[in-house]
Amino acid sequence: MSTPYHSEECHIQALAGQVHQAGRSGAMIATSIIPGAWHFLAAQPMLILGSWDGQRGAWPALVMGAPGFVRTVDGTQVFLDMTTACADPDDPLWDNLQRNGLISLLAIELATRRRLRINGHVAALPNISLAHSAFEMKVDQAYPNCPRYIQRRTLHMDDLASAMSPAHQSVSLNDEQARLITAADTCFVASVHPDHGTDVSHRGGKPGFVEIESTDCLRIPDYPGNGMFNTLGNIHATGFAGLLFVDFTAGRQLQIMGDASIDWNTNNTDIQRFWSLKIRQVRESSLPLGVRWEFVDASPFNL
Repeated sequence: MSTPYHSEECHIQALAGQVHQAGRSGAMIATSIIPGAWHFLAAQPMLILGSWDGQRGAWPALVMGAPGFVRTVDGTQVFLDMTTACADPDDPLWDNLQRNGLISLLAIELATRRRLRINGHVAALPNISLAHSAFEMKVDQAYPNCPRYIQRRTLHMDDLASAMSPAHQSVSLNDEQARLITAADTCFVASVHPDHGTDVSHRGGKPGFVEIESTDCLRIPDYPGNGMFNTLGNIHATGFAGLLFVDFTAGRQLQIMGDASIDWNTNNTDIQRFWSLKIRQVRESSLPLGVRWEFVDASPFNL
């Protein structure tokens, strides 16, 4: 039977005993965006983009803009107008896209717990930086996700502008960065299969759901979900991943990239799997100016 999954995703689905669930969820995966989601996409002021550096780095990145900076007219391509958006021009995302064109997109509306995942590739690479360009993404896969584990936050934007402070890079976490992660109830994860493209998705839970084992190692629970195992399938294939933590209060973000491994040995009846990230690079930067989030409530599904 044909399947929308690559072999490593199928392998993890089998190990987890979720083949039937994955099959049902896979029926949602399409090669174009359904018309009912076109308006939702165009209404989004915030995207998480995933990319691959061509080696052992999967990078999630946050970009923002006035609604309409991302849109589709036929569901087969997504138009991103970065000339009217706000993004860090030094983010690894832009060089990564120039290297291989692989891109994944998560449109997530925290206030309504709605999200749409789109994986694909840049249709044509311009000669100038994509951070200041308008470009098109060719859709390879598109599908919605359930609202579980999303904390509701209302986004407010006023005079959106890029932050001018330079990013700080290191190979391990400092105390302040560790406190940000300990307080986080939300993060985003990027992963890749070299032959099947990049993927970026949401993770959420109670504050502290991402455990800090040391200044260079994190432990992330794999909560019950849709049974697709896109992230774990990619980790099984490549052994690396990237995380993005957003400080919704202080206006900063952490991008963390490293080697990843899956831990199936757990006595926790609610959490059957964890995965670890051995940190190789930390990048701390400021969020765009003129942005603030208002916390509404936590997900009722949080474990």
